[in-house]
Amino acid sequence: MDAKTQNRQVRRTYISLSVAACMALIAAVLGFVFAVQPVWSTSAQMQAERDVTETRSPVAADVQSQSLASITWEEAVAGYMASYDDEPILQKLSVFEGIEPSAFFKLRQGDLVAPTIPNDVTGTVKLYFIPGPGYYFFRLENFDIPVGPGYQIGLSSAPAPREGVDIRSANYRFLAPLTRFQGSRNIIINPETIVQPDDKPTRFKSLVIWNAEFDVVIATATLN
Repeated sequence: MDAKTQNRQVRRTYISLSVAACMALIAAVLGFVFAVQPVWSTSAQMQAERDVTETRSPVAADVQSQSLASITWEEAVAGYMASYDDEPILQKLSVFEGIEPSAFFKLRQGDLVAPTIPNDVTGTVKLYFIPGPGYYFFRLENFDIPVGPGYQIGLSSAPAPREGVDIRSANYRFLAPLTRFQGSRNIIINPETIVQPDDKPTRFKSLVIWNAEFDVVIATATLN
């Protein structure tokens, strides 16, 4: 075999290997786009749905641990007010699973007040029980509170907590986050979260609205 023929065969072999490598690379890219990426997308969607469910579900939880904030509460409020949604929430007291509101049992009631003077908070808190389905729910009615970030609505065994330490030192149950600061809102309690007698909302003495990170109590309502 002369040198010219040998060089020609080497070139053909190199071209064949290059084509094969390119095909393998294309196959790998297509496999990633049509196989791997949909799996990631599905996982992300499932996680997003789980996050929404956990946010909406009033599950009992421990008090969040206090962190050392790098800014003051006043600075946090000022930053939040630059972009907050000031639309009120307007949920009505309506039929639930075929049960008319007139059949609901009102178990507790209290007025929202600020922990300090002057009182810049208004509204009423009512605890209802729905016979049949066996659901408890809280209704925050005609409430108006100061705007701020990271609000939690929760229940406390303290009758009228004024500071974060009062909430942390007593039994606490998280209900829901609060991102609307005026209107009327219903908060259903999932009966599956009432595992022990102490989990029942009737065992708690007050409803609180606060920011756990800054230990700032915004409003409380003693439930009588």
